[in-house]
Amino acid sequence: MTMFEYTYINGRLFPPGRAKIPVRDRGFAYGDGIFETMRSYRGNVFMFSRHLERLFSSLRALRFNYSFDPDEIRKAVEKTLKKNRLLKSDAYIKIMVTRGEHLGDFSFSSKYRPSVIITAKKLEVPSPVSYSDGVDLVSSTITRTSHGNSIHVHKLMNYFENLYAKNEAYSKGAYEAVFLTRDKLVLEGATTNIFVANGNTVYTPPLTQNILSGVTRSVVIALCRDNGIRVRERKLHYRDLIAAGEVFLTNSIIEILPVKKVDIHCIKKQVPGDLTSGLINLYRLAVLKDAKEIILQA
Repeated sequence: MTMFEYTYINGRLFPPGRAKIPVRDRGFAYGDGIFETMRSYRGNVFMFSRHLERLFSSLRALRFNYSFDPDEIRKAVEKTLKKNRLLKSDAYIKIMVTRGEHLGDFSFSSKYRPSVIITAKKLEVPSPVSYSDGVDLVSSTITRTSHGNSIHVHKLMNYFENLYAKNEAYSKGAYEAVFLTRDKLVLEGATTNIFVANGNTVYTPPLTQNILSGVTRSVVIALCRDNGIRVRERKLHYRDLIAAGEVFLTNSIIEILPVKKVDIHCIKKQVPGDLTSGLINLYRLAVLKDAKEIILQA
């Protein structure tokens, strides 16, 4: 079985080996595009509307001249899941929007017509032991700024910085790498948002530090507030990270993943900690509730 089966491109579904884009497409040639990764649970895409809101917010901010709307993208995703027979299993979904075929200049001109590509495959997540024992987190050698450059708030197809950091982690036997500033402020992971917990309070870096507004990040913050867990969005220093009682990572695919070690520093409390375990359970209940509401609306 191939990694991806049927692929959606600009209104059509192509069988394996038949999906093609022009070599001059700006997404392929320059990384000029935006993407979203989502997780579906037996055909239901969790927080679908939030993902679409973020996608279209980036399309507007980066001046894509698109003519499609969120409902069209939603239907295209549903068609792709159905065609790939993924309505009865969990799936990994990726939406990519490129600016379109290169026409000789580097402008954001309205003459460019975006391409929409959607892929879906059976979900693969970290092993059960990663959730029961935690994973390792390392510091990336790439330093970023927390102000002045807002490009990191978008999920760009030019993803090399993230890939480089992720492979730094792999080379050290770790799962994820964290981006820091020169002043050792914690920003985000290569593919995740980062949370720390001490006592009954959960902390995470604020969006004002030019980090991605993760959909799962927002769900976790809402779950904390709805369940009497104090949550604070504030700047975190590296020393806060290594001294934390609990550390966990979030994104739509892994949900909530506990961390057992940061560089050479072991997390002080049992992994996963009480807050992390509680939030994992609350998150899974939210997924079930969302699925039931979708069924009732159908």
